[in-house]
Amino acid sequence: MKGSRSWFGIVALAFGAGALGCSHEQKEPPAHPAPAPVAAVRRAPPPAPPPAEVASEAPQPKPEPAIYFDFDSALLRPESHDVLQKVASSLRSRSSKLRIEGNCDELGTIEYNMALGEERARAAQAYLLHLGVPQGRLQTVSYGSQRPKYQGHDDDAHARNRRDDLVLR
Repeated sequence: MKGSRSWFGIVALAFGAGALGCSHEQKEPPAHPAPAPVAAVRRAPPPAPPPAEVASEAPQPKPEPAIYFDFDSALLRPESHDVLQKVASSLRSRSSKLRIEGNCDELGTIEYNMALGEERARAAQAYLLHLGVPQGRLQTVSYGSQRPKYQGHDDDAHARNRRDDLVLR
């Protein structure tokens, strides 16, 4: 019997150790295994068209001329005189009209910028009248800071938005 007791003890110890190692709660496997990660696929940009295709495209419209102003100012810069003289000679040779659109940067109140945009447009108009362009061919409008052409909140964007757009119609 001595041998059977030791055998029984070994079996009981093995079963007990096995029972201690297993938890009573069984975790169920996930219903849907997670998909394997997919590597990002980089696509090459489309090739540039050959020079012959570029030349055959319709010509891009010429950007409207513009004149620029200093901060908080409606005084014409010397380089603005050159632009306005070219526009005046173009108006004298054609029967078109010109809309002068005064613009400002985002600094200042809406009311202030609308007034400053109007001053800027009227300054360009006065210079064109001085150059002999008839009053009936000129129109002014102020957009203040409501139509920024250049996005951004830095000094460069502000300086480029202080302008009069000269739109030939």
